Amino acid sequence: MSTPETAATQPYDVVIVGGGLSGVLVAVNLLRRASAGTRITLIERKPPLGRGVAYGTLSPVHRLNVPAGKLTAWPDQPDHFFNWASRQIGAPGLSEGPVAKTDFLPRYLYGQYIEFVLEEAKALAAPGVVFRTVGGEAIDIDDRSEEGPHTLLLADGTTLAAEVVVLALGNLPGEYPIRKPLPIYRTWRYVHVPWLMAAVENIKPDEQVLIVGAGLTAVDIILQLDAQGHRGTIHALSRRGLRPKSHQLGPPYPPFLDKEPLPTTLRGTVRRLRQELGKAAAEGVDWRAVLDAMRPQTQALWKGFSLEDRARFMRHVRPFWETHRHRLAPQVADRVEQMEREGKVRFYAGRLRTLEERSGAVYAEFRGRGSGALTTLRLGKVINCTGPRTDYSKFQHPLFINLLARGLIDHDPLALGINTSAEGEVYRYRGDASGWLFTLGAPMKGALWECTAVPEIRMQAVKLAERIVALAKEPRVAKVEV
Repeated sequence: MSTPETAATQPYDVVIVGGGLSGVLVAVNLLRRASAGTRITLIERKPPLGRGVAYGTLSPVHRLNVPAGKLTAWPDQPDHFFNWASRQIGAPGLSEGPVAKTDFLPRYLYGQYIEFVLEEAKALAAPGVVFRTVGGEAIDIDDRSEEGPHTLLLADGTTLAAEVVVLALGNLPGEYPIRKPLPIYRTWRYVHVPWLMAAVENIKPDEQVLIVGAGLTAVDIILQLDAQGHRGTIHALSRRGLRPKSHQLGPPYPPFLDKEPLPTTLRGTVRRLRQELGKAAAEGVDWRAVLDAMRPQTQALWKGFSLEDRARFMRHVRPFWETHRHRLAPQVADRVEQMEREGKVRFYAGRLRTLEERSGAVYAEFRGRGSGALTTLRLGKVINCTGPRTDYSKFQHPLFINLLARGLIDHDPLALGINTSAEGEVYRYRGDASGWLFTLGAPMKGALWECTAVPEIRMQAVKLAERIVALAKEPRVAKVEV
């Protein structure tokens, strides 16, 4: 029969699927708050922990696009990262002088910092709190009916029990640049996942390269090729020809939405933003400061939009918002502009029509935006930097396939991620939140839109850890054989 037991007499198992930034920040916040009996398991198929896509790079030319003074892992210790980074003088990509809070540091350093944060949290955890990592790939979750823990299945056949599961999934690979099967996709001359170091391998110094996309990832590839002495022309093709803007540091702009009712429509939000931008321009204030002042209210604005307004935003505003909102470190922008002036990089607006390998090269044809003119390029390699896809229901990974089949997850109505509450509770298919399955970061774009940068992820991790700790204190029922 079943008998109730207090939380103190039972182990409480939390399993986090994904050991990138999101997963590690949930783990460290749990380690900071959990009491004896809590067992935290972090599943990661590609260690080291804390790196993920963004911070897995080893190249010192890849820079953070947020100043060092704003990247702490702990909201209550704003200088934590800055103080750590100040002790790393002499590391690749750092000058011998002191680190400033306005510096845009190499991204690999942030991966090392997150590893440090995890080790620090493990050392300071309460007695009786257990942390372990499991190398592997989760492929299924079998939820309980009434009693007993949920069971996670890994690809190697390992099973793990869990009271709570956190899907810290990160970004998915992008769509194919031409959405139909092409032989080129099966050759080494096409790279679908640009975040791998092998993306720029086997390219002769004088070969031309096509990057499909012109966003932050495209800039990473451009810098990587530049650093290895590539001499051939780099072509970057995007639908609209939009490129990320550069940061311009200056005094903060006062919050202008905090003390007034928030607009509830996309039209009203755009009108209010334009009004503030005009006022700031008349005062000689750069537009970047205005957007940064708006950032704390972005999630609240998104939550207030109707589904129709969110769809309008995606169709008409998103490309412009992202190039202004997600900006480049000044030294990175300066280098790309210099390469463009020298003819080493060329940017185009247009739509890719064909990709074909023949005679030891790739031939790409695209139609220019506006002019309609056709351009053909002879290339050594094509690298897909179109950005991550967001529709988890169409990504053919066993975990998503199985969770959808079980009805444990549902896609966001606009295919922006997983259908969740604003607090990260995962909704069942056409149902309510399960109460035990959570997520944060990229899968929550549909609920929050702005949710993938460090300042947003660290707050999501804090709130999620607090929720899990509260759940662990609730009385539970255990099966006892008599």
